[in-house]
This record gives sequence, C-alpha cells and structure tokens, in this order.
Amino acid sequence: MKPRAPVTNAFTLIELLVVIAIIAILAAMLLPAVAKAKMHGKRVICISNQKQLAVTWMLYVADNNDWVPSNGHSMRPTISPKYWVQGAFFDPSQNSDQFMLDPAYAQFANYLRTTKVYICPTDVQTTKVNGADVPKLRSYALNAYVGWVGPWDERMKPLDSRSLSVYRVFRKQSDMVAQMPKGTFLFLDVHPKSICWPYFGMHMETDSFFNFPGSSHGRSGIVSFSDGHIETRKWRDKRTVAAESRDHHNHNDDSARNEDLAWLRERTTVRK
Repeated sequence: MKPRAPVTNAFTLIELLVVIAIIAILAAMLLPAVAKAKMHGKRVICISNQKQLAVTWMLYVADNNDWVPSNGHSMRPTISPKYWVQGAFFDPSQNSDQFMLDPAYAQFANYLRTTKVYICPTDVQTTKVNGADVPKLRSYALNAYVGWVGPWDERMKPLDSRSLSVYRVFRKQSDMVAQMPKGTFLFLDVHPKSICWPYFGMHMETDSFFNFPGSSHGRSGIVSFSDGHIETRKWRDKRTVAAESRDHHNHNDDSARNEDLAWLRERTTVRK
C-alpha cells in the first residue's frame, strides 16, 4: 500500500482572497457607522458645552437681579468694563486663557474654571495669527444684541447705522422673555475662520453675514437660548455652509434671501 499523503489545514490562495474580500466589505459597511457615531459623540459634547454656557449665563442673571452679562469688544482686554469673556484671535497678546478664567477680566470666570467648555470638539486646535499658529481657545460667541456695552462696532454701522436706535439691545432677561416669542439665541458655534471677538455680529437690515455660524455637525450648528434650551439647526442654504470660500473678516458677505439669516434674525432681537 502507498502511504497516505499528509493532510494539511492551510487555506488555499483563493480561500484567503475570499476572506480578505469579505473583511474589506465588512469594513466598508462599518466605517461609515463608526464615523457617524464619532460625529454624534462630538455633537453631544458641543451641546453639553453650550448647555453649560447657557446655564452660566442664567446663573449670572440670577445673581445680578435680572441684568445680563456684558458683551462687546475692546481693542485691548480691560477690567472696566469687563465682559462675559474677553480676547480676540487676531492679536497673540489677547489669545490667552487669562481673559476667560480671570475674574478681573471675565464675568464668567467665577462660574467656569476651565477653557474646555469653550471649545467645540470639531474645531481646529490652532489658528493663524500674523503667520504663526496659536492655540484656539474658544469656538463660541454671544449674540451681539444681548448685553452689548460700550461703542458699537464701527464695521456694523455702514450697513446697519440705525441698529442701536431702531433695534433693542437686551439688558435684562425678562425683557427678552416678554419680547422674543421665538426665543433669543445666546451662544452658537462659529465658523473657525470667522470667529474673532467674543460677540456674534448680525446685520438686521441687510442680507449679509457679519459672522458665519459653524456647520461642522453635519451641515448643522448648535445654538443655545436664553431660556436654557439648545437646538441643533440644520442650515438649509448652501452659502451658509460654504463659508470657507468667503472673506470671513470682511463682515459683509452678501447672501440675499438666505433663510438661515432670516432664522437667526428672528431670534436675535426686535425693533424697539
């Protein structure tokens, strides 16, 4: 009798190729789900951040007899007046967490002790300032018509010269509740290349963006309101989402009949 050939358990080349193909198909099916779950997790963190900012805003109001935190800008951080936070990204000397965490400069400093709350997880880690990379310390801005003090930003005047005389700048939360039936937005995440000062500028009578809202959450932005609730707003106009193609610091980017602008305006302020 001839001896039997030894039995082997090795895969053939064709079997290996079949297994590899199956793994590739499964990976292609799973990766979008993993990416979607990761994006959802970042959105949840951003919602949590803005919830903390809105609650902090409300705590300040409760501690100060209904008066809202101050908002606006100074060319240099100042202790009088001081704002909810201070600092601007165009100047390295202002890009310091001191102006967010030091009570001498920031009204929120007594409530929030970390800069992590101010940063959306989808935001870039650094920003260019005079050609140099500096840390990105803040992703959110406060509605310019809520708590504004000091001189109005001159860049809003050429187009909205009547803003302060015609539109209300809210000083008390009770006024916002009484006069804004659709709610007043407080904070939103701002496009990484459009954020600068602590306030979010809005043109009330011209169809143009002063600042662009963020859209990194699946074409959506996270918006907090003066009653403490949070909304995920799906931007509907492609010009809102395609902000990266614009001049973010021209503060006058035309966007006629943009329903996203109309939605924001209805929640920004009202005529006196």
